Amino acid sequence: MAGVMLNGDRTVTSKRCASEPPRRTDTLVCKPCRPDPEGTADLESQRAREATPGWLALLVGLVGIVAGLALPFCPVRAQTTTLTWPVPGQPVVSSSAIVVPYRPLHLQATIPCAALRAATASAVRVIALSTGTGPAGLTVGGDRTGISVAADGRSVHLPVARHDVACDVHVAAGPAGMSVRDADSGRTIELPGHPVPEVFGFRTDLDAADATGMQVRLEVGDSFTTSPGPLKNALIGVQLIAAAAALWLLPRPTAPRRRWLRQRDRLWWVDVAVVAVLAGWAVIGPLAVDDGWAAMIARNQAETGNPGNYYRWWNAAEAPFALSQQLLAPLTGVSVAPFWLRGPSTALAIATWFVLTRGVLRAALPGVAASMRVRSLAALFLLATWLPFNLGTRPEPYVALGVTAVLALAIRARSPAGVGWLLLVVAVTVPISANGLLVVAPMMVFAPRLIAAVRAASARMHLSAVVAMLCCVAAVALTVVFADQTWDGVVVATDWHNFFGPSLRWHEEPLRYRYLLGSDQQGSFAKRLPVLLSVAMVPITLWAGLRRGDRIGRPGARLAGVVATALALLALSPSKWSYHLGSAAGLLAALLTVGVVMLVQRVAAADRYGVLAGVVGSALAAGAAALAFAGPNAWWLPAVYDVPWADTAPRPLGLPLAHPVLWLGLVAALSAAAGIAARRPGALRVVVAGPAMIAVTAVGMALALLVGSFVAAPIRRPAGSLALMNTHWIGGSRSCGLADDIEVLPDGAILDTAPDPGGAIAGFTAHGGFVPGAPPPDPPGRGTSTFLWGSRAAGVAATAAMTSPWFVLPVLSPDAGIAVSVSGRTNGGNALAFEFGRSQGAEVSVLSDRAPNDRPAAGEDPDHPLWRTIGVDAAEVPRGADRVRIRAVDARTDAFGWLAFTGPRLRSIVPLNRFLAGHGPVLLSWPQSFVFPCVRDIATISGGVAQTPVVVIESPRPWLTEDRDPDVGGTFTELAQFGNLYEIPSRLVGHPEVDWGTVKVSGDTASRDAYQRTVTEVIVPGSGGVAHQRPER
Repeated sequence: MAGVMLNGDRTVTSKRCASEPPRRTDTLVCKPCRPDPEGTADLESQRAREATPGWLALLVGLVGIVAGLALPFCPVRAQTTTLTWPVPGQPVVSSSAIVVPYRPLHLQATIPCAALRAATASAVRVIALSTGTGPAGLTVGGDRTGISVAADGRSVHLPVARHDVACDVHVAAGPAGMSVRDADSGRTIELPGHPVPEVFGFRTDLDAADATGMQVRLEVGDSFTTSPGPLKNALIGVQLIAAAAALWLLPRPTAPRRRWLRQRDRLWWVDVAVVAVLAGWAVIGPLAVDDGWAAMIARNQAETGNPGNYYRWWNAAEAPFALSQQLLAPLTGVSVAPFWLRGPSTALAIATWFVLTRGVLRAALPGVAASMRVRSLAALFLLATWLPFNLGTRPEPYVALGVTAVLALAIRARSPAGVGWLLLVVAVTVPISANGLLVVAPMMVFAPRLIAAVRAASARMHLSAVVAMLCCVAAVALTVVFADQTWDGVVVATDWHNFFGPSLRWHEEPLRYRYLLGSDQQGSFAKRLPVLLSVAMVPITLWAGLRRGDRIGRPGARLAGVVATALALLALSPSKWSYHLGSAAGLLAALLTVGVVMLVQRVAAADRYGVLAGVVGSALAAGAAALAFAGPNAWWLPAVYDVPWADTAPRPLGLPLAHPVLWLGLVAALSAAAGIAARRPGALRVVVAGPAMIAVTAVGMALALLVGSFVAAPIRRPAGSLALMNTHWIGGSRSCGLADDIEVLPDGAILDTAPDPGGAIAGFTAHGGFVPGAPPPDPPGRGTSTFLWGSRAAGVAATAAMTSPWFVLPVLSPDAGIAVSVSGRTNGGNALAFEFGRSQGAEVSVLSDRAPNDRPAAGEDPDHPLWRTIGVDAAEVPRGADRVRIRAVDARTDAFGWLAFTGPRLRSIVPLNRFLAGHGPVLLSWPQSFVFPCVRDIATISGGVAQTPVVVIESPRPWLTEDRDPDVGGTFTELAQFGNLYEIPSRLVGHPEVDWGTVKVSGDTASRDAYQRTVTEVIVPGSGGVAHQRPER
């Protein structure tokens, strides 16, 4: 009895039974030679499905649809938070408070007679109560003329109290407006429609005795921290069961199932190589832009249950696109090490590889997909499209797998069951990100096939049941979105997202490609290349596919259509960052692979039109490659990897990769070589494959440069290396990421001048000579500015030089040093150095000088220069030195043609981990929170209330402070209102010139979060159950 052996889609007769020993092959063997019990079971299962009454299948579908539609509106458990200041029984002291949104739902304040009398007893204005520094906060203050209550531009004036008792002032604000009741006069002033005042803290100028009895109560809502009630849990179960039943009941192909005996695949080494590269990339690869942002959302959700954005948008949830953070949150409970959190994206990459090669390419390239050359091409192109975009915690890897799976299922769909599985993948992909809309692209291109598969139902009732069951499966998306969210939560989150932005229109899509062609990390050469090559390959593949018109040409043309449609659909995304293109990684890899194979296969049958098209296509591909390699090798947060060509176009061995002539010359050379080797007319038709030659060579070169540069990065600079952080964690040693290589340099005592200080000043001014709008950290003559000199004079472009007095230098411990604060420039003609000496009676003999390393801020505004700390360590101080002075030269006449500096002071050297141990909670700025895994005492957010940070780990300049920016709904705006953040000098060990970031400490003297917090849980409907603030448009 004969079996059937399939290689790709080719069918070959095999004259042996499955019971015989299998030969070594890379194919799948189909049999039976004898009755197959599994096939019999499948046939019986199919008959059972067909015997299911149409009305029952219809009922299953409708039940699943109704359950899914009801989920957004089901009752949920929601929380309401009440803050009471001060804590009952505690004295009244100023306190920080962070609520989001800034305006609570309700506010009630009572200012007692004693506080009012104390405020009105002074000739100058005294603040009895303030909830913010801006006009939107509530301020109750007074002087001898009376009391004023002000908020949002409205002010109510109350006379000085006439009675000793019953003269309290009560302020109440809520959705209906605000009222002020004066117990002394007995009148109430109503302000209908007046918003609830903003709250950034509770501040008072009064001492605790005078403020006794003052109280503020406010209520904060949270539309996002909800949990399903009993009814919702039941409906979730019903919907999922109905979807599973629908998938089982949907008709399948009537052909009997073939029994596949899987033989050993001789191309397993390609799979191993791809998996090895992806695993290695998880160790050495770059950060994604929002790794820190996504990781912090997940960390806060795991700790508090709050799914909010954490940094901005008033802490609105990412609903309805929050699935990736929900999947990441449990992993943060195990570890927040970068390598661990990169695990999901690496697993998704491996899954995408198998879906691409086994699902998409076997259908698009029948007969050749399993060949070594095609499998190797697929590996090359998938790595090129995946590595630059899809490593980390962003949602693009999830979307890329989902879109690739939908493409594979759309190509193969032949029955309603196939469409059902496709819709299930769509249902779990769309809730991941707005870019999940890309799943529509393969569905649009293959719509005729999908419609035909659905219409295979034999009767109208059966067709209705099939459609209902398919809709039931698609409704799984509603279950994913609304399992722990409500209709209110999604509506409010969408409203806040659109208000604060970015929320760009479809016609602004060119902005994405402007970013892609920019000179920063969004426009790195490795990100440009797969996108630009794919764009160039779309018309080439369409031409080749439509002219060919065979079983490879038609799928190739459809793939080109899918990619073109997907790129067009990205225009509907509200943000236009270039890294969203990673969502199409699987599609781009499929198009490039199929396009190259098609072009190579067309060489033999090429005519003059084909040669002409090959020339035009080569020009397109050469332009794409040249434009791609004109981009830098720039990546997010360069402090954690020192890669070559970080700010320039890569030129390995001096090759001008950014010039299209190089790539056209490659085609010409290969075509000529092929013609000479063939020695027959028409051999130059190989130019038809010119675009394929360029694509393969350019992608191979890009991968070599990309991977090679990140292999070299930890060798070039081990300090702060992300790769070494990951290898240490994998090796089992405790790794605290970047914090292991950061030293904090807190200030010590100000040095005193020597008894006979000396010194000479020419062109510098004592206690002056700096930009008035950018004063030193301490006022001149005080603190670190006790001694201060500057050479800046308005309207004068002159030079200057000075030598400061000698200062007494004590013996320094090994973990100490000396420092000064500077503004202006210390290079380009300017100079500053420490000069050390040894006292010999009344004389001081000079030993040597040391020029400290200086790191001015990039792109600093000359009108608002920053003060920074520079200095030298004890190891650099000459032995025996007991005196130090400063020599400064101002020889520049440009916008930075001046120099200002303070006198010397001591400083100590403290590892960042030790420093943070006693300074929590910590706010990690979003660009780099991913690389501080040991900072566990983070400022958490729950129920609309956040902890007030003590320390802020700032990003490298320019500082990205969305978390404190009210214009984007920054959660920690209180720090900009009352925080008084000041910088503690710090450095990357061994590389003080690297801008790794900044350590800032709050100088706020108020108590931190000195209020009572009460959380109330109630059952509310999913719509209209939780009140919320609306943005002020």
